[in-house]
Parts: sequence; structure tokens; C-alpha cells
Amino acid sequence: MMNELLHGDLCPLCGQPLTLRPTVSVHSAGVPYPTRTDYLPHCDSCTSDPVNSQKWNDLMNERYGN
Repeated sequence: MMNELLHGDLCPLCGQPLTLRPTVSVHSAGVPYPTRTDYLPHCDSCTSDPVNSQKWNDLMNERYGN
């Protein structure tokens, strides 16, 4: 999976631009900042709407094979 959204990536449900949400931050011993952070596409509009939330989760699971 790419960490960068392509210019113009839109939510498949509502058409709003997607943002990247950090999902995992890996810290190495003795380093004060994360050495790796994994991101997933995120749509604030759909994930905060109870009606679309499950549809959004299903689409993302299907897209990324989780």
C-alpha cells in the first residue's frame, strides 16, 4: 500500500477528499520519535456518520484485504 494519497483521491461513498490517518507507530529503543508510521485513508464525514460508518469499514476491508 502507498503511504501517499494520489492527488484527488475521493471517498467512494460521499466524494469528499480523503485524509491519511496514522494507524501504527513503531518506536525504536532510544529514539524519541517514531521510526515508522503506517497510515490508512480516512474520511471524517463517513466515519462519523452512523449510517455510513459500516459501509465505509466494509469498503476499506475489501480494498485492503483485511
